[in-house]
Amino acid sequence: MLKRISRLRNAKINSVGIASVFQAGDTNEINMRIKVLADQRTIALYRDDEGSFNKKEYQIFRQPAVMPLPETGVQSAFCHENPSIRVRNVKVQGVSSASVVQIGSTSIVLGDSRLKHIRQIVTPSSQSQQP
Repeated sequence: MLKRISRLRNAKINSVGIASVFQAGDTNEINMRIKVLADQRTIALYRDDEGSFNKKEYQIFRQPAVMPLPETGVQSAFCHENPSIRVRNVKVQGVSSASVVQIGSTSIVLGDSRLKHIRQIVTPSSQSQQP
């Protein structure tokens, strides 16, 4: 890993979400993981069996993450005349769902994000039939 000094004058970050990282400086490894199940409804009608999360019902949470093959056969050479990374200003609106913003060097960055979003939107004609 390349080791340099990271100099950051000003950082303005609006939001850093679930399993996300904002890092100023070097690190050896960053590993972000997230598994989310979201449910959105227009009308709050709930059944008795809701509230328990059984991941057997949702295959996306059981599947192994697809990892890219490591790079092979790549030769590179770096010559850093200046031993520091200088950043004057960074403005980030959002870092979300196993993402990373880093000013510095990293050897290994791993990220795994899964999301199952269920929406139960009721049409205007079926709203009148609700109790």
